[in-house]
Amino acid sequence: KQWYQRRVRVGKIIKKPPLTEKLLSKPPFRYLHDIISEVIKNSGYLDGLYGDDEKTSANVKEKEQKLAYLQKAIDAVGFSIGTSISVRANKIIAGQEADKTNEFLQLLGRCAAKGPDSEVVKRVKKGEKPSKKGESAKTEGKSKRTAKDEERKSKSSKERESSKTRGKREQSSSKERGGARAGGDSKERKEKSDKRGRREKSSKRDEVEAVEDKAAKEAQQKREKEEQKEAEKKAREVQKESDEKRDKEERRRRQKEADRQKEAEQTETDAPADQGTAEDSLSNGVNGEQEAQAATARIPRPSSAKGARRRPDPSEPA
Repeated sequence: KQWYQRRVRVGKIIKKPPLTEKLLSKPPFRYLHDIISEVIKNSGYLDGLYGDDEKTSANVKEKEQKLAYLQKAIDAVGFSIGTSISVRANKIIAGQEADKTNEFLQLLGRCAAKGPDSEVVKRVKKGEKPSKKGESAKTEGKSKRTAKDEERKSKSSKERESSKTRGKREQSSSKERGGARAGGDSKERKEKSDKRGRREKSSKRDEVEAVEDKAAKEAQQKREKEEQKEAEKKAREVQKESDEKRDKEERRRRQKEADRQKEAEQTETDAPADQGTAEDSLSNGVNGEQEAQAATARIPRPSSAKGARRRPDPSEPA
């Protein structure tokens, strides 16, 4: 029956891990870690109590780490119920005092059902420890008495401070009334000086702007002149190149005309010489023929015909 009650109280908040009698009879540390993590997740109770490393059971391996983890939860539950719990963390890790461990789980479920409690988390993080029932009553009585004493002291101190402040206010009000007139004059003078200072600043600013505008205009004019000079220089260079090109073409054309004229003159001088040679050759041919004819006429007759004596003809008379 006790086991069933334990399971019902904690089982209202968490769905896992399973709350079986076998595991609750001797709960291992990882099982308890999973239960506390699920309680925090589903109810918000003890939220912020553990760091990121402690939220994973694999990171809590050493004995000291396990003791610290369980002790935080035990102290938090003790603060929530108003008294310390008799369960000890070293016995839980050793697997002993299972009844007290399950009692701790019941109280954990009861506190988690109420929801988050940031004050408990702050007190545990500060290192405070929950006191026992008798000690808690004594401390509560002492705290109440000290609170009353502090209230009385604070009231008396407030009354003294209020009287002092009233006296100071009266003194300050009298001084203000006496210095109101002088203050008015000083305010007027200050306003006038401020206006004069603003006017001077504005005039200086205008002068600076005028100087800057003038400098900008001069710079612009200078750039325009330089650009104009550069354009004129480029135009002159282009004109010079075109003139040189035209002069070069004109010289080439004149040279060609001179060459053609020279060739024509050469052909004219060569033509009469050729004609004279032709006439000479023709006259030489005619003279040659005449000389040949004369030579043939001078050829001597054969000896049989030239001066040959005529043989006597027997028919002729001697």
